[in-house]
Amino acid sequence: MTGLLSLVFSVLILCSSGRQDDADLSQALSEIDSKSSTIKTLHASFRQVKHSDILRRPLVSSGSVRMSRDRVRWDTRTPAASVLVASKDDVRIYYPDLSVLEVYALGDQLSQLAGSPVFRLARIQRFFKIESDLRASVRGLIQLELTPRTDELKKHLNSIRLGVHEETGIVREVVMFNADDEKTEMFFDDVRTNLPIATDELEIVVPEDVRVVRPLGGAENPGDSDQEVGP
Repeated sequence: MTGLLSLVFSVLILCSSGRQDDADLSQALSEIDSKSSTIKTLHASFRQVKHSDILRRPLVSSGSVRMSRDRVRWDTRTPAASVLVASKDDVRIYYPDLSVLEVYALGDQLSQLAGSPVFRLARIQRFFKIESDLRASVRGLIQLELTPRTDELKKHLNSIRLGVHEETGIVREVVMFNADDEKTEMFFDDVRTNLPIATDELEIVVPEDVRVVRPLGGAENPGDSDQEVGP
C-alpha cells in the first residue's frame, strides 16, 4: 500500500475527562473545528518523507492534493506517478506505470479516516485519544498527539503527531509512527481554500485494460472495469 495512504489517517479526536486541562483542550479543539468547518474545498502541495530501517536514506515524494467535501485526491509526481482518491466509501490508488488500480474497502472505522489537511472532530471522536500543551509554535502551529483507541487502528498505527494551524484549523504537518515503528512525515504548502473544484477533478480515469486488485479483499464492483473509476 502506498505511503500516501498514511494521509487517510490525518485526523483528530476530541477527548475530555472532566479535568480543567481537558476543558481547556476541549475548548481549543472546538474553536479549531469551527474554523475548519468553513472550508469547503482545498488545494495544496505536499512533500512526504518516509523513514524506515530497510531504506538506506529517507524516501521523499511530492505532489499536490485537492479536497472537496468528503472526497480527496492526492497526485504524486515524484519519484513515481500515482493517484490516490479517498472517500467515505473506499480508497483507490492508480499506478499508471504499472497499469494497476488498487481498491481498499476500509470498513467503518478506517473509512471515516479518509481525510485531508482539513478534518472534522465529530466524525472520528470515537477512535483516537488526543493530548496537547496547546502552545503555538512560531509558525502558529499547535502540536497534537494522537493515539488510537481501537484494536483495528492499533494494527496500523502507534501514534500520530499533527501540526495544526491555529488560525485556520488546517493540518500543515503530520508525523505518523506506524505499527512497525516506521516514521512518515508530511508537509503542506501553498494552501488555498474555497476555490472552485469540478467533480471530475476528483475522479480517476484509467485505461480500459487496467488491472483492478483488492489487497484487503472484498467483492468486485461492476464499475471497476469501466474507464472512469471513482469512489
